[in-house]
Amino acid sequence: MLALTKAVEQVSAERLDPKKRAEDQFVQVGAASIRPKDGAVVAVYGGSDAIEHFTNNADTSGVPAASAFKPFVYAAAMEKELEGKERSAEVAAPEPAKPTPSGPAPAGPTTASVSLHGALVNSDHTPFVESGKKIGLTKVKDLAVASGLREESMAKLEPTFSIGTSTPSAVRLASAYTTFVNQGRATEPYSVTKVERSGVAVDGLGRPKPRRAMSSEAAATVSAALRQVSWSTVGPPQGQRNQLPSWAGKTGPNDRMNSAWFIGATQELSTSVAMFRTKPDVPNLLPMQGVGGPDSDRGSAFPPLIWKAYNEATAPPSQDRP
Repeated sequence: MLALTKAVEQVSAERLDPKKRAEDQFVQVGAASIRPKDGAVVAVYGGSDAIEHFTNNADTSGVPAASAFKPFVYAAAMEKELEGKERSAEVAAPEPAKPTPSGPAPAGPTTASVSLHGALVNSDHTPFVESGKKIGLTKVKDLAVASGLREESMAKLEPTFSIGTSTPSAVRLASAYTTFVNQGRATEPYSVTKVERSGVAVDGLGRPKPRRAMSSEAAATVSAALRQVSWSTVGPPQGQRNQLPSWAGKTGPNDRMNSAWFIGATQELSTSVAMFRTKPDVPNLLPMQGVGGPDSDRGSAFPPLIWKAYNEATAPPSQDRP
């Protein structure tokens, strides 16, 4: 909790100046960190002042995920392709590969993998909108919910659904991304391990059991793209305390929603950071254009910096890991 709070406060103090820049006023940050191996909530950041700010930013319900939602579309597309291949294999044996001048024909990457891998890394919307239409938005929604996002946070099933109009919380996005770390298995996030009444432990508070949300093949394919997103956003690991491979999803300059997200997951921790602007007397989110200056990509530059500062403080030394 202290490390996450320090990371938020450090980046905010260094990059935001609400006294000199009007666009930096009313900026809010919400963050959550989940332990992938069992779903434990190890840290949350709900906002800077619980007296003046009456909502928990780690559990907010009105901030669109934007491009951070795309990995679930990608996974749903891969599942559909895998299902198609299984059906084809059931009705007919595969034909021998046609030889080429240099030998047998290679089994190339799948169509979805080729189009969506690059689109996820480059924050390109069109392939995801098209994929959502092709595979069915209900399938996308069902996979996202199976991965840990709440049904009530899902947006209307319109074409823009695939590019993140849904509004999951920081806790739920951090939890859902552990599905990619855990080879397609999801675990419900939890923060309470024991409750006693009159000195007797209350039943029903055992640790949640993992469930299959997507195939390991689909999770591995999406994970390859998420690792590339992480590398391109926060750079390669450096130093003994930051040599953990990470999976990452984020918003980018092509997003036009009023939020900035970064979710970075390692084997030890999956951490999501959201930045947005809200004013008590204004019902809708304020625009992010200009937050932090003209080079901040609508504020999208800051959540990765918060995640990196937190990760560097909490990552175990490399010699402690097998």
